[in-house]
Amino acid sequence: MIRGVYSLGRDVESADAAMRAALAFAGPGAVLTGISACQKWGMVTSRFQIPRYIEVAKSSGKARKQTGISPALRKTVVSVIRRQVESTETRIKDGLKLACPALALIDFAVNASDREIRFAFLEACRLRLFKERDLKYCFNRMARRRGAKKLRPYLALWVPELLRIKSVLEGWFLLEWVERTLETPEVNVKAFGYEVDCVWRKLGVVLELDGDAFHSDPAQRMLDLEKQMYLESRGLIVIRVTYAEFAADPGAVIERVIEALKLRREVLAAV
Repeated sequence: MIRGVYSLGRDVESADAAMRAALAFAGPGAVLTGISACQKWGMVTSRFQIPRYIEVAKSSGKARKQTGISPALRKTVVSVIRRQVESTETRIKDGLKLACPALALIDFAVNASDREIRFAFLEACRLRLFKERDLKYCFNRMARRRGAKKLRPYLALWVPELLRIKSVLEGWFLLEWVERTLETPEVNVKAFGYEVDCVWRKLGVVLELDGDAFHSDPAQRMLDLEKQMYLESRGLIVIRVTYAEFAADPGAVIERVIEALKLRREVLAAV
């Protein structure tokens, strides 16, 4: 499969099998890290059934790369990096030894784009793999590390509400909102019997963030409209934003919400 790693019978048929072969190639003490650990945790998705790149960390030996030699792995590169990983920083998942989510994210940030880092960070929050206790660990662990500059801004914007997000879009909005030091909304809570994405309850303003995955079909759009009409009948202002709108100009959406909150304050003050 990979130089020095052999299999009797069938070739690799799954991502887990490929990662297991990569760990065997790296040798005792090796752990999955970076993009590979992020994929295993569910923070990052792969376009391929068998990963094209597998990242393994090991505290001893030389850093090296090796391309697979079996038919299933001939397009897969195994990268072994030198990294001191403590036992407290590793986990076992489906029989695979891998870095804890926070360390995986730090190593992932080295080669990932800003967009990829944001997505992985928000997925970690959504899956409740990254919590407040991980902030100090990350800031200490990534000192003088490549990728720290790209990851640090997202860590600085962490708020507890990120643990309540159900989509990357909701998390992305929160990051943009918190960066401006604005009043943090309640996230994914009930308002008049309906769960809403974000609500500023005292001002009666609701923000619905429509991700493509759950709001694209006609039936769901009809349900969204019924929900909006009911909330508006109860006196709430409902702002609806699609993923495409937010991705095109996050700042414009933020300003739109700020303006709605401002107008609401003025109305309530005049009563």
